[in-house]
Amino acid sequence: MPSEARPTPNLWFLLCWLVPPVAPTLAQELHTMRTLPPFADRAVHHHIEEALLHMDGFHGDSAMVHINAALGLITPDERPEEEHYLLCYRAEVLYYEGLFNAAMRDLNKAERLAHDLNDSTLIANAYNLKGLLHENVQDSKEALPYLRLALAWFPHHPASRYPISELYHIHGNMGSYLTTLGRTDSARHHLETSLRLASEARAQRAMAVAWWGLGNLDLRAGKPMVALEHYDRSWSIADAANDHDIGVDALVGRGLALAQAGRNSDAMQALARARAYLIEHRAQVGLVTQRNFARMAGHAYERIGELPEALDRLGEWHHIDSTITAQNIRTALSTQAMLLKADGDLELARIERQRVSDQLGYEQRRRRWLLLIGSLTVIGLSTLLLVNNARQRHRRRSAELEAQYAVQERTIAELRVREQVSRDLHDDLGVGLSALKLRSEMSLRQDPSSTNAPFLREQANAAGELITSMRDIIWALQDDQGSLDDLVAYISAHARQYLDAHGIILRAALDERWPAIQLTSQQRRNVFLIIKEALHNVVKHAGANRVDMRITWARGLVVEVVDDGQGLPADRSRRGNGSVNMAERARQMAANFEVSNAPDNRGVRVWLHVPLARNES
Repeated sequence: MPSEARPTPNLWFLLCWLVPPVAPTLAQELHTMRTLPPFADRAVHHHIEEALLHMDGFHGDSAMVHINAALGLITPDERPEEEHYLLCYRAEVLYYEGLFNAAMRDLNKAERLAHDLNDSTLIANAYNLKGLLHENVQDSKEALPYLRLALAWFPHHPASRYPISELYHIHGNMGSYLTTLGRTDSARHHLETSLRLASEARAQRAMAVAWWGLGNLDLRAGKPMVALEHYDRSWSIADAANDHDIGVDALVGRGLALAQAGRNSDAMQALARARAYLIEHRAQVGLVTQRNFARMAGHAYERIGELPEALDRLGEWHHIDSTITAQNIRTALSTQAMLLKADGDLELARIERQRVSDQLGYEQRRRRWLLLIGSLTVIGLSTLLLVNNARQRHRRRSAELEAQYAVQERTIAELRVREQVSRDLHDDLGVGLSALKLRSEMSLRQDPSSTNAPFLREQANAAGELITSMRDIIWALQDDQGSLDDLVAYISAHARQYLDAHGIILRAALDERWPAIQLTSQQRRNVFLIIKEALHNVVKHAGANRVDMRITWARGLVVEVVDDGQGLPADRSRRGNGSVNMAERARQMAANFEVSNAPDNRGVRVWLHVPLARNES
């Protein structure tokens, strides 16, 4: 018996959205699945029951034997209802084994059979499975139209002979896919609706899937601890129901949530537990779930900095994905062989059509002339439209090029000014300061005991410091040294030279590789002057013997300078303007800046984090 058919699904789709989510009794009354009598053919009924039993235990090969045996008992297209159920079940088995091409072929025919039966429950079932299939080949945009159709076609009073898609399945799938697309509000509505309907129906697997989907949603929203609670609920329900594939997803989700929360040790334990659980129940976990586990675990290990483990999991993901791809290729080749076998039948049909075509030749020629005239008219109008559009595009492109040229001219002019300033500083001010320093040092050597010796020594030192500052300014103006790598090298070289000159040991730890990021002259100057001021404070005030400097990459440039000196003064009013200037320079770069006592309460720790975005190629 086909359930209530509705030829206007778009109207019903609007009604689904208008039903208030706070009326569970109405939703239960409208959408509770009614069980119809099984098929009269006892052999087909027996094979379906056996197939469902094996599918629940994730024994795909055994389930496929019974499904194919049942299909062999019926003639294609003569018993469409039986064929629809069997094709949908076979598509589910193929989906869990990663054979997406073969599964889509079965679902396309199942959809046609459901429309022929005018059964809206079966139509919704086919559309839901097609949406699920598209999602698992990373095509959420293609999945959503099928899921919307599934919601639109799902009837007021659904009825089926055997288990098929329920309304909570469709809402759950819709919520998961909207989460992938970043449409969080709509995703939460569908996931909560799925959870409510599944709870009313006491469908444990669907409840576990809904909690897992809510965990994914909160993880994407940056709420790892809320997501952790949802994953724990999903895990407890899935484990109690022996739904091991959902259990694997929930456990690896816990690992991701803990990693995002910064609890690296707990995340490592959670990921190890998830892997052990997967290995223990691998026979009940499909290839698609195993592939998703490897990908998610790899991302979690990468987030907590365990790169070897991340590479192992990503390698496992690549191996499983390659296996799925190879299986799909073999299925595609089998499909091609079936098509070649059917070519003979198509050739006979073509000969028959040719005979009819010869009889209607005159009529067809007349129609061709009419089509030719119409086509020429359309081509002429299209050509005029294309020419006009091309002219408009050319004008817009010319305007864009002129704007780009103006920007380039301004940039070139700015670079010329910078080059001229650098040259003037070096040639005029630099030469003068060098001469002043040289004359002061020569005077000291000629008469070291002169009453002017302190003044000359102070004058030589001041000239030397001014020369160093001038070189720093010239370096900041030079765009050919604007990379992040150049900045790190310059800072480390300055620190080593400056501290060596004052007898302080430097222990530097630098990352070996840096992203290809170009900094502005303002960024380079501010970062360098902050570190320079920190080193100056060490030399002048800390009384330190050693300085530890770490320069690393963590979503930006991170510089940490720690000395073993006497630490910050207890009276904060004694601090000079240096810390204030450093904080102001950090604020100009929207950077994070801290000055505190070292962890062992000996020495001062200066920490700077400059957020930088990687260049996208």
